[in-house]
Amino acid sequence: MSAFWKNLLIGAFLLGFIGLLGSFNANKPRILVLHSFDQDSSWVRNVNLGMQETLRHNRRPVAVQWHYLGFDRKLRQDQRNSAAVEAHRAIARIDPQILIAVDDESNHHVARYYIGRNQPKVLFVSIDQSPEYYGYAGAGNVTGIAERLPLAAVRDVLLETHPGQSLRIAALGVSNDTGRAELAQVQAFDWTPHRLMAAETLGSFAEWQGFISRLAGQADALLVLSYDGLERSNQEHQAIAGAEIAGWIETNAQPLPLGIRAEYVQDGGGLSFSSSPVAFGEKAMKLALNWLDAPAGAAAPPVTASTHFQVSLRPARLATRGVELPVIYAEAARIGESYFP
Repeated sequence: MSAFWKNLLIGAFLLGFIGLLGSFNANKPRILVLHSFDQDSSWVRNVNLGMQETLRHNRRPVAVQWHYLGFDRKLRQDQRNSAAVEAHRAIARIDPQILIAVDDESNHHVARYYIGRNQPKVLFVSIDQSPEYYGYAGAGNVTGIAERLPLAAVRDVLLETHPGQSLRIAALGVSNDTGRAELAQVQAFDWTPHRLMAAETLGSFAEWQGFISRLAGQADALLVLSYDGLERSNQEHQAIAGAEIAGWIETNAQPLPLGIRAEYVQDGGGLSFSSSPVAFGEKAMKLALNWLDAPAGAAAPPVTASTHFQVSLRPARLATRGVELPVIYAEAARIGESYFP
């Protein structure tokens, strides 16, 4: 065989191989992960860590892409609308079999508009509002994992630290979709024997400081909700670093502060009870991969809710308030790698 024909056959083989590889990649099932917040948010990073851990053990060919709305930044309504439009364009371009929508904002502004479609299937993750709020109840192409804040754990630790007392509880969050949904859970929870005496969502750190200062002598415990994207003031729109927020609260709040995100203790707070973002990511990706394998026309998997929580503890902060917890809390924080001596 002449060199010409050898080169021709080699070229044809390479072209065929490249074509087959391209066809294989093009036909892999596609998953699009839509985050409500920026990719530099610690919550988002940890959700993604859980997803990547599941994908690391996955042997099924699948293409996964990520898109970020950035709603933890203070956006004007027109900017929010533009971010949602960009997300819809990404969905149209990628044409995923499954859309994983993380947190309330991505579901409120984007994912709920795909109810009832053949594609994509919608998998919501870590929503604080009920699935019914977004119209998901009974939708054949929707499932997911709702978030239930570990408020019973908060109530129980207050019984440990103040035995036999009925405490006055205040709660404070950011005025965004997630903050309002978190606050709704706090307001609906049975705090007996304690009572919820004040609960607000506010848009700036200056407003937070005013609210907390007014609690002196009026509340015994302060429930600190998530604060991603909290701005310095209504005039200064840059987001405040979490360490500054937690540090100011611990130094200036008279009531005992308790966070509902692990970030509160990571940022310098004393105690928090939180859903695990890593666990959310792992479970969401496992559910998505299993859903891809379901037979055509099969019913959507049942909706579940978060059942596990993690304890985060910085005992030195609690010691300044004369609070000492049973050793089980420290051990739980150590197991979850959330103990800060």
